[in-house]
Amino acid sequence: MKQMKKIAIFLPAILFLLMGCTGTLDKKKQSFEDQGASYEMQLPAGWEKDKVVNSEYGLQTAFSAEDKKSNSYLFITSTPVAEVSQKGFGEETRKKLKERYKYKKVENVYMKEYKVGDYPVCKFTILTEFKEKPVWAHFYYIWTDHGFVQMTFYSAKDNSYKKRVEKIDAAVETFKEVGFDEKKAKESQEALEKEEGDIVDIENEELKMKITAVRKIIGEGKNDLLAIRYTFTNLSENPMEPSIWKELVTAKQKENVLSVGQLAKDNAFLDVKELTETQSVPVKQGDSVETAVLYELVDKNTVELTYSQEAFPKLEPTRVVVPE
Repeated sequence: MKQMKKIAIFLPAILFLLMGCTGTLDKKKQSFEDQGASYEMQLPAGWEKDKVVNSEYGLQTAFSAEDKKSNSYLFITSTPVAEVSQKGFGEETRKKLKERYKYKKVENVYMKEYKVGDYPVCKFTILTEFKEKPVWAHFYYIWTDHGFVQMTFYSAKDNSYKKRVEKIDAAVETFKEVGFDEKKAKESQEALEKEEGDIVDIENEELKMKITAVRKIIGEGKNDLLAIRYTFTNLSENPMEPSIWKELVTAKQKENVLSVGQLAKDNAFLDVKELTETQSVPVKQGDSVETAVLYELVDKNTVELTYSQEAFPKLEPTRVVVPE
């Protein structure tokens, strides 16, 4: 399946002011590689790079770090720069954030467009929860020469959050692309396409469901869940909930019908909680929403999705490989 675009958030930064703060940045430059591009940056002072990339943000996380003193986190992902257009990105993303995080007005979602060197940056900030604790989520979207880079900083909502965001902004100002390997970029894209498979369309006169990604995550009771992300579009005159999927689609592993699963309370995968919450939100005619359904896995075997033949005559089953 095609790689999903992720959403990031951020606040304004003026480098010469921030650099005047004592201890704003760690002196050591951190480097990482993703999608054939090489990057480097300095972390905020007191933050540490994870020895093993923290995959709680998503399967394609390229770099992660943590401020253990405040339980604040950084996750970085990227996609090829050609996949995300700058035109209209800021306002469109702002609207999506307003809907996803249930803000009353789009103006309440902080947005700033500026540049880091020659790189266009679009930043958003929202108040949300991470690991069941209130946090400021600072999302930075950066278009470099070869990558569309998404930095997500989850900053603890405490008495130090204002000083912390100054450090975060200063760290983002140091970010730059330092190299590109075309061969590695091609290999990364081929590997991703093989892992995610093909996009699947499920459609009739009343609705359309487009499967766009699958992921294995930990559920309640530490059991494995398969998260299936899909775009739901209502084509009928009456409002309809994305949860109708459960009436029209059956998931099996061999002869075992899979039960709908529940997220673990401490699960921190990006957007999974928010996506599952849209299952019960009525969708008007012509509107679309991103959502996700969870299944409890029995084993590591391929999952087979079968469809109601009354709703989708002659639609063949879909086989979904469970990600590692």
